[in-house]
Amino acid sequence: MRRPTWTDPDKDKESQAAASDDASDDDGIDRNPCKFPDLLFAIAFSAMVVAMIYAAFYYQYAGRVDFDDLASEDAAGNLFSLLIACYASAAVVSQLVASIALRSGTSALDVLLGASNALTLAGSVLAFIFVGPWTGCGLLAVFLVGGAFQVFGRSDRSEFAAATVAVGCDAALEYPEMGCEAAVGLEGGAFFLTVVATLLFGTFSVAAFGYYAFEVQKSDDDDWDTALFLVCLAFAACFFWASQVLKYVITAATASTANSWWFGKDVAPLSAFCRAVTYHYGAICFGALVVAPIESIATSINSMKRMSARAESGAVSSVLSGCLCCVTTVLQCCESILDYFNKFAFVLVGMRGASYAYASRQIVAVFGSQGCIAAGADFYSESVVALSSISVGAVTAAFAVGLGDDSTELEEGISSTSAVIAVLAGAGGYCVAATAFAIVEAAGKAALVLYLEDPNALKRTHESDFDRLSGVWHLLGKEVATVPEEYEPLQAPNDGFT
Repeated sequence: MRRPTWTDPDKDKESQAAASDDASDDDGIDRNPCKFPDLLFAIAFSAMVVAMIYAAFYYQYAGRVDFDDLASEDAAGNLFSLLIACYASAAVVSQLVASIALRSGTSALDVLLGASNALTLAGSVLAFIFVGPWTGCGLLAVFLVGGAFQVFGRSDRSEFAAATVAVGCDAALEYPEMGCEAAVGLEGGAFFLTVVATLLFGTFSVAAFGYYAFEVQKSDDDDWDTALFLVCLAFAACFFWASQVLKYVITAATASTANSWWFGKDVAPLSAFCRAVTYHYGAICFGALVVAPIESIATSINSMKRMSARAESGAVSSVLSGCLCCVTTVLQCCESILDYFNKFAFVLVGMRGASYAYASRQIVAVFGSQGCIAAGADFYSESVVALSSISVGAVTAAFAVGLGDDSTELEEGISSTSAVIAVLAGAGGYCVAATAFAIVEAAGKAALVLYLEDPNALKRTHESDFDRLSGVWHLLGKEVATVPEEYEPLQAPNDGFT
């Protein structure tokens, strides 16, 4: 069995002696208040959430805005109930799948993707029967992509990813019994955030639709409204910002719990969630805002591309569609790369309580020497979570379209009813599923970062898990190099955090 190059009995003894000499109540987490400018982004996110809730009530429930078209007003009111029902269904199903995956050991990723594929296949059958052939074909296409990846995507890297996620799931589930905190657990906190996501996304969707419907029916012409487009772009940015914040809160809490488990410390997961929404809140809001604008711009360009495709055919239209397609591809690549780095950065935020800027620099240092190992080992689990979330989002969209077809109020008050409902329900269902599955993804990333940083601690506290990771490390085709000097150990003093 091959082990990392720095793992040796002498260092094990030195680490154990140092740990016993340095025994104290300090768990290595910086509990200083939010760092500047993280605090500003925390305030901005809180203000944004309050503004979106106010907009939802302003345009839907408070009666302060009079729609000229009563059908549009009734449709806006019924849309919230429809979306909440769909989002709640997606939340329950996603959390159930995530809980089963957490307890499946090395089969966690297979269970996650397999359950999502089964859900998509069942949804496609029901869609063919009750909704329509096009909806059924769309779900069937999603199922074929997910099934092909599950069958043909296996490799040595997928085996390593499975072992890493299995150890991370052990860290997420094996925590000390500490009264009510143990009863809630990491899963309970994650499910609570998934419920919050359901309510937030429903409120945001209704606020965006209410504003759009009100402005459109007030407009006297059908010309392109730049101001309306920019406001809708801002709504999309707020939607994705909230989605990223909720995912990163779970990532930070999971990483904090895994860090305590890794070093054998008695810290309950509820405390990790409390730190994530207090001490780490500003850093999470800052990092999430880095990704959200790119997501919203890519979504808007996709909408423009569809509008261009529906326009009259011609050379100009074809060139415009091609340019928009290229821009969208570049933006989506940039968003994927930033989101990938962010998740690792928030693993460090959860472990150490550092600012977002500091954690980002540390992750860049790690990737500088261990980039091929980290990217190769984590790509499979990243793809599994993304495909699973897409599957749940697609099923949610089909479910919402099926419910909307039976509502005369929605059909009378919303033009292109199926398209509007599918977009809102699909985007919300995807974000809700991504929030629920974040605990599985974060568990694997935390285990990978901790193993790169200090495998000897795992050998001391959980030798069987250390043997499991060490036994598959050689599947990546290279030994682990030494951590760069500019990367500070996880157990280093936190006095220098900025």
